[in-house]
Amino acid sequence: MQDGAAFYVKQGRIFVIKLVGDIRYTMGCALGDFLDSLFARTDYDDIVVDMTQTHSIDSTSLGLLAKIANFCRNRFAHKTTLLSTDPDVNQVLDTMGFYEIFAIRDTGETISETLQQLATQDPCKEELTRIVFEAHRTLSELNPRNRETFKSVLDSLRPKLDEH
Repeated sequence: MQDGAAFYVKQGRIFVIKLVGDIRYTMGCALGDFLDSLFARTDYDDIVVDMTQTHSIDSTSLGLLAKIANFCRNRFAHKTTLLSTDPDVNQVLDTMGFYEIFAIRDTGETISETLQQLATQDPCKEELTRIVFEAHRTLSELNPRNRETFKSVLDSLRPKLDEH
């Protein structure tokens, strides 16, 4: 299994987020913190997610991507472009209902700027639990099938959030 990495670059007024390798919940704190700071900024007009080098992605990371789609729909009033060329990844995106919330293109774009890698940190357990919960709640809100799929995950995490 290839460890995953997340990169970003601002090209003009567009932020590009590139996910490489196997994208797992262990990246949740770094990616969640990055998204929170990105959403607070106003110096851009769009976000593009490049998954052309993503081999696999877990449900927590998918929930964070759904958060990007919701943010862009609310702030910019359009679907976020997501680039993905891997048939297995595209199947997961389809199953989760991502074709409804993203403009998914099965192509690779050339990024001309130098990518910055997100620093990966050891996640603190409380923050990671919150991120995993919120990510799955976001996925559950996409459609009834997801709501049923992730009900047990949400039910098991909810008491852990109440402890903190």
